[in-house]
Amino acid sequence: MEVVNKKWPEDYFFRQRKSVLAMWPTGNDVDLAEAVEYHKKMPPSKNAALKVLEAREKSISYFCPSSGTDTIDAHKELLLYLQNVGKVDLLTSYIDSLTRNCRFEAAEQGLKKALENRKAVLNGFPMAVHGVKGNREVMEALDLPVLMFGPTPDVRLTHEIGLAGGHTGYSGGPLISFWNYTKNVPVEAVIHNFQYTHRLLGYYEEKGVPILYCVSGAMPAVSPPSLMIAPEIIEVLIAAEQGVKHIQLNNWLQGNIAQDIAYILTFKKLAQEYLARSGHGDVETTTYSVSPTGRFPSEHERVFALIGYYTMIGLLGHVQVIGSRTIDEAHHIPTKEGTALSFRCARMMAGMLQAQGVNILDNEAVKVESRMMEKEVRAILDRVIEIGEGDLVLGTKRAIETGVLDQPYATTQLVKGKVMGVKDSEGAARFFDFGELPFDKEIRDYHKEKIQERENRVGKKVGYETIINDMMAISNGVIVN
Repeated sequence: MEVVNKKWPEDYFFRQRKSVLAMWPTGNDVDLAEAVEYHKKMPPSKNAALKVLEAREKSISYFCPSSGTDTIDAHKELLLYLQNVGKVDLLTSYIDSLTRNCRFEAAEQGLKKALENRKAVLNGFPMAVHGVKGNREVMEALDLPVLMFGPTPDVRLTHEIGLAGGHTGYSGGPLISFWNYTKNVPVEAVIHNFQYTHRLLGYYEEKGVPILYCVSGAMPAVSPPSLMIAPEIIEVLIAAEQGVKHIQLNNWLQGNIAQDIAYILTFKKLAQEYLARSGHGDVETTTYSVSPTGRFPSEHERVFALIGYYTMIGLLGHVQVIGSRTIDEAHHIPTKEGTALSFRCARMMAGMLQAQGVNILDNEAVKVESRMMEKEVRAILDRVIEIGEGDLVLGTKRAIETGVLDQPYATTQLVKGKVMGVKDSEGAARFFDFGELPFDKEIRDYHKEKIQERENRVGKKVGYETIINDMMAISNGVIVN
């Protein structure tokens, strides 16, 4: 079957469900009609999609950690602690890596060891192993909405069980899973798996249950924002075609205030525009920001400063939800205490800044960044649609093959991997190598001039050593070395 960007017929979706639910015995416990009724009986305050719309309506930012552990009791304890002590607004069940790779038997063995030793063995919550009943036991102990977190090329069964178990959202997506969580799985196979997941979310929506989908696009690695926004909008449009109605736009902050805020503004503007152009103007979009991936400082006092700093950028960008790294993850899997302290720090920043209504959205530097960013994203997306002859999925496959869509340092071997970023003199991410991206002379000259400014300041050429230093800069306490 050729994978195209077309809504699945219901009979095709239900035929696919038979094989998906048969992947592990707990799939037999999923009753979709009963699950819909279960969600309808949940209080609206426990629905993630409604929660973020509330934040948008009130013009405030809520806080959401990324956390999860293996046993039901430990996961309940973790989430209750973050709810009651960390004072967050949304919660997550981070899926363990074995479950994300559909290694359910290995996840079950890890869970048994965790129960025997009373010590965490898995690096997340194996929701497929716990089944619908186990998931609901966790959900019913909490007062807040809970989302599933964890990119993976095949999350279909886990979604079936997690949604039936009371989760009301998911963060991940086909392109971030392809770029960063596969080695040789074709992108069309990953997209097909996510079309199933999106069709499942769309089915809940059609039955009156809002479900929040958080796109992720690609992880930054000193990456100009257009490298994340373009695949994120592709994820948005693929999801919308299958009936997803509540989409959260994930903004990967990298530290330069003007560029990060321009990212938030540009992503929101273009996502809404391309949704309307594709006939999905009824999709509700909200925004999310999170501190960058990569190495963080090991000293707690320095991480607290970064948590406050990236929280400030999210607040200035008026996002609905703010995520954050934690003070202890440079050392080990974050503890509930470390995560709670991190988000209490973030909330302190919000308490100081949010009521002041500071507006830097019209700042000239933000406008310049937004204009160039928008031009870059349009160049990529319009070329993807063109070479796909109007079909976004076919265009995505062909764009990856030709380098029109590309990522630096991807785990998959099925990309060109020619693009590369470096920081300018103010710490904004610029293109060191454009690869095969379809950019015109204005875009290329803009990035070259920004890199030249840095070379003039330091008195030497930017090279691969510079790029490595840029990746370590934040962990060394500066935005640019």
